[in-house]
Amino acid sequence: MVSANILVKKSAARAAADALMIAVIAVAGVIAMGGCASGIGGGGGGKTGAGSSAATSGPSSAVVFENVRIMTMGPDGVIERGRVVVDDGVIVAVERAGEPATAPGRAPDRAPRDATVIDGAGKTLMPGLADMHVHYSGGTNGAAFLANGVTSVRAPWGNLEAARGDEAAPAGDVPGPHIYFSGPLIDGPEPIWGPGAVAASSPDFVRGVIESQRASGYKAVKLYEKLDAPTYRAAAAAAKAAKMQIWTHVPDALTVDDLIALEVDSIEHLDGYEAAVLRDGAPRAPADDGVRDSLQNWAHADPQKMAAFADRLAKANVWSAPTFSVMLGRYAASTDPDAYFARPEAVYISQGLKRWWTGSAARIAVSAEAARVAAPQTKAMVKALYDAGAGLLVGSDTPNPFVQHGFSIHDEIAYFVDAGIPPKDVLRLATTEAARFLNEEGTFGVIAPGARADLLLLDEDPVAALATLRRPAAVMVAGRVFDRAALDALLAAAAAQYQAPPEEAAQEEEAAQEEEAAQEEGA
Repeated sequence: MVSANILVKKSAARAAADALMIAVIAVAGVIAMGGCASGIGGGGGGKTGAGSSAATSGPSSAVVFENVRIMTMGPDGVIERGRVVVDDGVIVAVERAGEPATAPGRAPDRAPRDATVIDGAGKTLMPGLADMHVHYSGGTNGAAFLANGVTSVRAPWGNLEAARGDEAAPAGDVPGPHIYFSGPLIDGPEPIWGPGAVAASSPDFVRGVIESQRASGYKAVKLYEKLDAPTYRAAAAAAKAAKMQIWTHVPDALTVDDLIALEVDSIEHLDGYEAAVLRDGAPRAPADDGVRDSLQNWAHADPQKMAAFADRLAKANVWSAPTFSVMLGRYAASTDPDAYFARPEAVYISQGLKRWWTGSAARIAVSAEAARVAAPQTKAMVKALYDAGAGLLVGSDTPNPFVQHGFSIHDEIAYFVDAGIPPKDVLRLATTEAARFLNEEGTFGVIAPGARADLLLLDEDPVAALATLRRPAAVMVAGRVFDRAALDALLAAAAAQYQAPPEEAAQEEEAAQEEEAAQEEGA
């Protein structure tokens, strides 16, 4: 099995405290999935180039991007030269150059009064990216997401910290992306991830858990591997009745086809797909150290079965999050950790994560050759899903070993392209399709009136040069503008914090996280 969540794993004491806080919040009903746009910044009226040194936009009522190429990712396609008007964190007008003004109270060819105007000549404006599988709940790592163009994330293991982080980011308190998150992970009586997960022992118990999460405002549940068949089926039915999405691994007691019949919303990591497309008569790899190791089975996948299976997923509207970075990328990186940590962006990795990743490298590297052999088949499976019109989610599963916050989204995009999906469509998956999966179509992932102002200003056309996404000229999240200087300053502050010797309490916390993370990855 692949993937992991260490940052939301807690000691028994922290888990108990968090459970108490969640119970209190449940009564008030104030935890919610996703964020709401806040007011924008800007230092009053004026005009600036994308490379100006202003930290962010200040309290101006509006921001205007002028003379810019616009990739709307919507019905309007690409506007070669136009203007985008943002007010109070929301896009209020999208105009082609030379067209009459459409925003109320504006004269033709004039910016809104007191607006901050950004000249985008020679640049491309597009919606912010969404990393659709992360383990993040706010904090310093938000800088790495924004600096890499990620303005929304999906966290399939929610908690009170995620709710706070989602509120803090758009408000400007802690710069970072919007967070869409599930309720706390639900597993069987002996959860793989210990006290940080909900241990569901029966159908009646799990129904109560689902109702509690619904009452707390969560809009999705995360179901896990050790749930028995009756309890899993009860959880899925309860979530459906509560109109909550189901984000899931395939439990040991069921098959991926069982989950398709239960109408789950997403299956993470292509979990169980290798069994569904295994060539007839092929040997099935045994479980490895108690965890289903799918890599060897992928080597025996049947392409014809892939096409039929992808069609079943498409017809059932079950989405797939391949998480290539953790399925394939971490294995290659684990064979030479020193080379990985020599990369320039490694200065933005905390000391605790470095110790965990280094300590995990030898164990992960054992499967590096199996991952290399499995790579063509996993990519072929994703291409089959794309060809069938099945839903696909671009998600990295950071911070698994060698899967870095923010930066790993570019590795994930590259894997999708290498699987044979055109760059234009991969960008669509990472923007508009992400919003569609979350039932937020039109809210983000598109440049259109009424959409949240989460935008990237890029030096080049990303379809022709995906590398331009690695260093945006400016990022707008919920209407707040971070120019390149501001993004670099956020990264520098993060690097300084990560490289500084931690306080004694932080050392103890990191040690506890590392001890818990010694288990095989699985969230």
